[in-house]
Amino acid sequence: MATRWDALRRDARQLENELENKLVSFGKLGTAYRNEVHSPTSPNGPGSCDVVAMEINQLLQRLSKVNDAMDDVVGEGSSSAIRHTLQRHHDILQDYRQEFNKTKANVHAFQEREDLIGSVRQDIQAHKTTAGSANRRTELYMKEHDHLRSSDKLADEALSSALAAKEGLSSQRRVLSSINNAVTGLTNRYPAINNLLQRINFRKRRDSIVLGTVIAVCIIILFLYSRG
Repeated sequence: MATRWDALRRDARQLENELENKLVSFGKLGTAYRNEVHSPTSPNGPGSCDVVAMEINQLLQRLSKVNDAMDDVVGEGSSSAIRHTLQRHHDILQDYRQEFNKTKANVHAFQEREDLIGSVRQDIQAHKTTAGSANRRTELYMKEHDHLRSSDKLADEALSSALAAKEGLSSQRRVLSSINNAVTGLTNRYPAINNLLQRINFRKRRDSIVLGTVIAVCIIILFLYSRG
């Protein structure tokens, strides 16, 4: 019994020492995560929070099995010192479990809080991006609207100018038609005026023919002179 008891006690003390170190590391990781807003899976110290938590859970299970084995070894006739030592190992295991569960709960609570804050930040950023896109689209629509209004204004001005020009040409045509009608009326009423106009036109045509003939002769003379 003594040999078995001593071996189990050595195993228990070794597991308790390992648990002590792992819990210290786990507490440091939890503090670093809360203070530096590290992700639970980010490397920090001997391992990540999740990895260290899994290792601690495995050590607690192994220590619990060792304590159960020591319960089986210790009988009714064991001394009070042995029973006190066994109770001390059970108390240490219980303390480690409570400390581990408390630290793990704090880390998970802070992780959930950070996830919620991150989700809210993403929603705000998405809203800002959507609002910015909407503002840019609205600005483009307004610019296009202003461009269309400017084009309509230019088209109206061009149309007004065309109508004014058309009105001016119509007015001139009416004036010329009135003058032509007046001249035609005068020639019809006064044949002498008509004869005079015809003689004037005849003289103009005759003068043009004479002038053209003189110019042609001069050109021919100059051409012959230049050839000679």
